[in-house]
Amino acid sequence: MKRRALWTAAVGILALAGCADSGQSLEFGEKATVAGDRSGSVGVTVVRVEKGSHADLSLLQDASKYSGKTPYYVRFKLTKTAEGNDNDETSHFEVWSDGKRLTELIVLPSMEATGDPTEPLTTGHFDKCVGADHTTFKEAPTGASVGGCAVFVAPDDAKAPSTVTWTRRSETLATWK
Repeated sequence: MKRRALWTAAVGILALAGCADSGQSLEFGEKATVAGDRSGSVGVTVVRVEKGSHADLSLLQDASKYSGKTPYYVRFKLTKTAEGNDNDETSHFEVWSDGKRLTELIVLPSMEATGDPTEPLTTGHFDKCVGADHTTFKEAPTGASVGGCAVFVAPDDAKAPSTVTWTRRSETLATWK
């Protein structure tokens, strides 16, 4: 990708406390069915966690601030398990290594002028990790799945992540190991 994607670090700073195992305990690839935030339920599957490279982070707008960090990509599926279930927008993944929560990076696509009046802007994406499309999930029929990806960074000297949780507010609903 030649265009740079604009990234910002989510508020999730490395936590000092270890993660609590509660909710459903699963292995990577297994689906957890959890109650939606407002109604229905949603199926959540952590397919795998992949280690990225320093070169991946060089595409960031301010790549120097990620020096000494390694990206990890959480590949997942969300499955619409019942009509009327919501997007569950208050739930999110947390990734843990050595009892410390990793920082999540949130992608904001870059917009660039093309100089073409018929199509004045193009959108740059970070091709290594494309997030789930909430509109696609909301409009999907019951039983359909939408794949996605979330990016987390760890210090280079940290061990590979061993635990991924699906959390709503401060409650862990599912844990994959």
